[in-house]
Amino acid sequence: SVLLMGSSGSGKTYSLSTLLEAGLEVFLVITEPHGLETVLDAVSAKKLDISKLHWSYIPPSRPGFDTLLKMGTQISTMDQKSLSDMRATPRGDASWIKLLTCLSKFIDDKDGKDYGPVDAFGPERALVIDSLSGLSAMAMDVTIGDKVTANPGEWGIAMRNLDKLILACTSGLRCTFVLTAHTEREEDQITGASKIMASTLGKKLAPQLPKFFSEVILADTTSEGDKRTYLWSTNTNNTVLKNRSLPISSKLAPDFRPVVEAYRARLKLATAA
Repeated sequence: SVLLMGSSGSGKTYSLSTLLEAGLEVFLVITEPHGLETVLDAVSAKKLDISKLHWSYIPPSRPGFDTLLKMGTQISTMDQKSLSDMRATPRGDASWIKLLTCLSKFIDDKDGKDYGPVDAFGPERALVIDSLSGLSAMAMDVTIGDKVTANPGEWGIAMRNLDKLILACTSGLRCTFVLTAHTEREEDQITGASKIMASTLGKKLAPQLPKFFSEVILADTTSEGDKRTYLWSTNTNNTVLKNRSLPISSKLAPDFRPVVEAYRARLKLATAA
């Protein structure tokens, strides 16, 4: 399992095409508004087999502006305590429920075909969720619905719910799992130092995420004139990273193939044993 994090425009989504180049059948859950465009552009540019790519787009926000109007009216007439103490609104249509439904029964948006539950996928498939930012918004939405803000207990519920999903994906799947994430600077609860970590709910969840993943990679870019180069790093100061298959370097090619090949080698060794 791989946590690929980086700022917007660092090439995270584009690099997902290298999973196809590694020979994997890729199942992509998209929460980013333009994530599918980026992947399709990569597939087209590299002339990859699109029949090996399946996707489901699940936007984290709910449609319609009527709800936003109601929330705006509440903000204009109520104080912070009253807003946080409101009861959560009905949320049976929350995107979080749609996400879990998709993982339980992956229906391809491309052709409507049912590929079954993702926890039945084998090692020649990959599940990708793009991205943690969308998951975080979904986890909060299913907790508080259309409330303007959450109380401390509701923050804890949302964080625990998200934590359990990530644990299920990193420990309950037999296929490759990739989660993309944006970055933010957080305080290390042990050392007190400020470090770059995956952006998610609260202050306590981000430092816990790396332990679930075999690889935690930073997607980065360098520029020289009009040329931009996309890189991966497993060795960047003040950034929480982790590597098993990839070497320790700040100038790695943005390519999942070495990770997939290392996994296949382990699988072959374990099967032989």
